[in-house]
This record gives sequence, structure tokens and C-alpha cells, in this order.
Amino acid sequence: MGGTVLFVCPHGAGKSRIAAAWFAGSAPPGWSASTAGLEPQHQVSLHAPRLLAGTEVEGLLDLRLPRPLSAVPGAAVVVAIDCPPGAVAGAVEWHLQHTEFDEHLNAELRSRARSLAAELAS
Repeated sequence: MGGTVLFVCPHGAGKSRIAAAWFAGSAPPGWSASTAGLEPQHQVSLHAPRLLAGTEVEGLLDLRLPRPLSAVPGAAVVVAIDCPPGAVAGAVEWHLQHTEFDEHLNAELRSRARSLAAELAS
């Protein structure tokens, strides 16, 4: 089995990008990651490359323009990160403990993304 995990955050430019890179770095065979935003920004957040710089997943960061949900159809799993409750129908909702774009947020996203990858592998 496999498919796409779609990570969604309010702007599709920061948290979803970081989570997708960490997931891609530990994804089981056949699984991939994509990102979208409820209200996509016009560029990727500067925080995503800064927080992933020097990590083993730095090269997995998607730097394409943020996309709306409608641009990424058919995901097998959808994860809504810090979106309003119920904003993304059928999504697993992650409400992060850490909200500042710092190492704590990066570590939380890494842990959650790796746990999701392990869950999908079993």
C-alpha cells in the first residue's frame, strides 16, 4: 500500500513544508508527501529552509509556490496542522504545542511526522 500524505497548514508555506520534509525522510515505500494551505502565501516561509538547514532532510524541502487544497486531490491521508478545528474535512488534526518557528517546533514536527511514517509502515 502507499499513497500521498497531504500536510495542510493555514498558509501552506511553513509548518506543512517542514512536516512534509520530515515525513519524506522516513516515509515507508510507496508513500510521498505534499503540502497545501487554506489561504496559500505567495512564497515559502523563510522559516522552513532556516529550520531544516543542516539536517538530513534539508534537500527534501519543497520550494514550489504554496498551493490551495484543490491543487492536491486524492491524498490517502490528510494532516491539518494548526488549522481551525474542522477546517479540513476528514483530516487528522495536529494542534502543535510549540507555535514559534524555532527548534522546538521543528522537533515536534519531526517527531509527529516520523510517528506517522512508522504508523503507515505497520
